[in-house]
Amino acid sequence: MNLLHATNTKKTSRLDLDSYAQLVQEAGQHFAKAQLKDAQANELPQALQKLSLALGINPNGIKGLNLLARIELFRGRHDQAQIVINRALDAKPDSPTALYSAGHIALALNNLDLAEQHFSASLKISKVATRSASSLAYTYLEQGKYVEAFQMYQELIKTQSNDPHIKNKLFESASHINADFYSVELETNVLRYLDFKEVDHSLLRNLTTTLLHHKLQITQSSTPLEFDQIASDPLLLASLRSFHFCDALLERLFISLRQTLLFNTVQNMTIPSLHLELAHDMAIQAQLNEYVWPVTKDEENIIEGLENLLYQITEETEWQLDDIAPAVLILAQYKDLAKTTLAAIFNDIKVQKSVNNSYLADIITYAIGNNKEEMAIAKKIPYWKVKKRTDKNKVSLKVQNQYEENPYPRWKDIGFNTASSYQQALLKNFPQLNLSHWQGKEKLNVLVAGCGTGRQAIRLASYFNDLNVVAIDLSGRSLAYAQQQAIKYEVTNIQFIQADILEFSNFPALFDVIECSGVLHHMENPELGLQSLQQLLSPTGVMKIALYSEQARKKIIAFRQLIEQSNNTSKNELDQRLLRQALLMNQIPGDWNEIINSPDFYSMSNCRDLIFHEQEYQFTPNKIASLLSDNQLDFIGMLPTMTARKLMENQIGKLDKNNTLENWDIIEQNNPDIFAGMYQFYCRKQSNIEFI
Repeated sequence: MNLLHATNTKKTSRLDLDSYAQLVQEAGQHFAKAQLKDAQANELPQALQKLSLALGINPNGIKGLNLLARIELFRGRHDQAQIVINRALDAKPDSPTALYSAGHIALALNNLDLAEQHFSASLKISKVATRSASSLAYTYLEQGKYVEAFQMYQELIKTQSNDPHIKNKLFESASHINADFYSVELETNVLRYLDFKEVDHSLLRNLTTTLLHHKLQITQSSTPLEFDQIASDPLLLASLRSFHFCDALLERLFISLRQTLLFNTVQNMTIPSLHLELAHDMAIQAQLNEYVWPVTKDEENIIEGLENLLYQITEETEWQLDDIAPAVLILAQYKDLAKTTLAAIFNDIKVQKSVNNSYLADIITYAIGNNKEEMAIAKKIPYWKVKKRTDKNKVSLKVQNQYEENPYPRWKDIGFNTASSYQQALLKNFPQLNLSHWQGKEKLNVLVAGCGTGRQAIRLASYFNDLNVVAIDLSGRSLAYAQQQAIKYEVTNIQFIQADILEFSNFPALFDVIECSGVLHHMENPELGLQSLQQLLSPTGVMKIALYSEQARKKIIAFRQLIEQSNNTSKNELDQRLLRQALLMNQIPGDWNEIINSPDFYSMSNCRDLIFHEQEYQFTPNKIASLLSDNQLDFIGMLPTMTARKLMENQIGKLDKNNTLENWDIIEQNNPDIFAGMYQFYCRKQSNIEFI
């Protein structure tokens, strides 16, 4: 029976309604199967066929229309989904499920304000019928309404702490929040969040830092609390072992705490039990920031004497680990144990058994065990080299050595994202892009060129279910770290290869996608690097590139020039620490707050990458346009931050119609910091494949 054009005098019978409900239920089951990774190809057609029959019986049935809208959304037919859900809302404007689906369609259409309206309305009608609360929180996050998002996620996490999406979005929203005052409730919540597993605790850094400022009464002039009070503070201790801090005031406090522990301990080789946890967590903090804090000459002399004494004890006496453990904790706050004379001792199997049962276990494992494993893995990473080429680019060698010494970045977690299609994600950002040539392709071949320690490559392989990934880098140590992390996250669809981009163009495969983030600007000739990658790109492929902005890095450029003109030209770690300390102490003429306030300033590998890199170029939108044109590449569009997107829409117009390098050049002239996180954009080979 078809009632699409029936009059109001005709009512659907109970038997028809039962048939309608049964058909919608069966269609829903087919749709659920269609969404599975290994779904049968006929599941979606069967779902649509049964929905057609159901809506023939009851054209205004909310469940049927809602399911049809969800299927159209799944198929990427967003406009059609909008038409269907409008029919449902016309029939029942107060349906929480229809409003919920309408919200997700609005999200797909990048209409965040409309999505907020729909999710809010759905939530007011029913708090249990849908997941409108989490969807509204997500919408707030996408809109840049971070306080509202954080508040909602805090409520959601109280009952949904096992939901990985809620956990990770809570942390993402928290990364944008600063505490305006000390709150016991907020501290209790943060302490709970620091115990969560499979999350990126560093996203709590800003919130925890500002909370500690207020709690410990830290100011530019002083920290009035006593040493014992600070040493036993639970929030300070928990955060010291969770992430490295990026704050000048707290760094000054930590340096003072470290000195106090050092001077008190060397007197009698013991640490009071009240201070033992602080000493342990300070050692972890030093490991996390890669010993970036400066060391005075007095401290250096004491530490050298302490290391010699410990070595003498372990060589000449019948020693027990408990006897030297406090002194080892102090040493670990100043030096990487893997680079001390004690490294060989802690590698001894008998000693390792004692270590595993002590409070030094995590510190020794991090310093000695991981380093040893990293070296072993690095030797097994496949190496790609052009046989005919005997000389290696000198700049490539310098950059390789830098990352062998300081693999960058040392990350701990990949975050969370529901597995989806790379193609769909690309179309969400660039809806006008024609990807019809990828239809029917089960897997896209992806090259991550210059993958570093692997976070980008592992996120790609984890977040998208339609990729096979090859990841290359100059540094074997960095790739070893990446390989360890891939094993940790059980990611198997990545092949790591040690290679120079300049020597990789003859790899026997073409790639549908090439991602090269923060790499080309560290090459002697970025254009040669792009030429090499262009040869590896499929004729129908796309390339994602990230490059430094000349405007955004003016201060860093000025500082690098100042250092090059001075006598401090050595690149070793000690010189970098001293220069870094001079910046913090305002001993270098000029305003360097932009550098000091950068999170990258607060760990050794990040700081070296930020201001002491062996090689660096910067770009402008016009230079990018020339670079692409010279390599027969077309600009697809920029991937802007929320702030940059709003500037575009306020000053030029809608992003999807104005995403050009010319327009971004206009905006950057008036807002020189909008690309502080690099230009990130997509391009493709010039061809006859047009935009839709």
